[in-house]
Amino acid sequence: MNYTFTTWLFFFYFYCFLGWVWETCYVSVCQAKWVNRGFLHGPFLPIYGSGAIVVLLFTLPFRTNAILVFFVGMASATLLEYFTGVAMERLFHVRYWDYSSKPLNLNGHICALSSLAWGVFSVILTLYGHNPAERFVLSLNRNLLEALTFVLTVYLSVDMAQSVREAVNLKELLVGLERENEELRHIHKGIEVAYAFYGSELKEKSEAGLKKINTALGAGKEKSENVKSGIMERMERARTKRTYKSIRSLLNRNPRAVSKMHERAFSEFLELMRERSAGKK
Repeated sequence: MNYTFTTWLFFFYFYCFLGWVWETCYVSVCQAKWVNRGFLHGPFLPIYGSGAIVVLLFTLPFRTNAILVFFVGMASATLLEYFTGVAMERLFHVRYWDYSSKPLNLNGHICALSSLAWGVFSVILTLYGHNPAERFVLSLNRNLLEALTFVLTVYLSVDMAQSVREAVNLKELLVGLERENEELRHIHKGIEVAYAFYGSELKEKSEAGLKKINTALGAGKEKSENVKSGIMERMERARTKRTYKSIRSLLNRNPRAVSKMHERAFSEFLELMRERSAGKK
């Protein structure tokens, strides 16, 4: 079947929406609360839409061969998921899905179970699900289809721009916290070195030795406290600004997000979110 560009684009949006319905229902049941799942604010998950389009492109030519559809669809969708995960982590320093705890995973971006699910999804989509969707879309008036596609394109473009801005803000916050945490580690290391250097003088109860170590420890402690205050001030600024709310919204939509590059800073921000949520109760 030869589709126009507009038809393919509408199919993409359609499967983005269906993917959002599935993922949101699944995660909401697992979390025992409503979760508006996804990178975007609206009811669309681009990874599902992209996966569906890639699967259809490769499997429609032999849509009656279930075995071939399974393996070709599994391979194409798995490759898409892997490279999308790698690209997003490099851009935003955060993984919005992570399979590191799953068996037979590759760098946490894909795993055997996910690939098998893509294969099953490919068979259901190509052999059964796409047929009614195809009939419905092709039955629409051409002008109506183009108008709907245009409206959806504008809406998703605005949503994508806002969501990318939130992800960049989160990245900048994590980088700043990581930098300050690194400074703290250097200060603590300096204190340890000072203690080791003046340790013998301390053991001899030399007044000069005691004075030196107290001075070193005092300076180190003061600087450490200043850095800690800077971290807390940064966190408080983020908490009270609109930026914090947008980042919190992004992470609430992605409860399984992790950051391998800024693990400690990411944990600190999650703790801030929990404290903030607890304070409102």
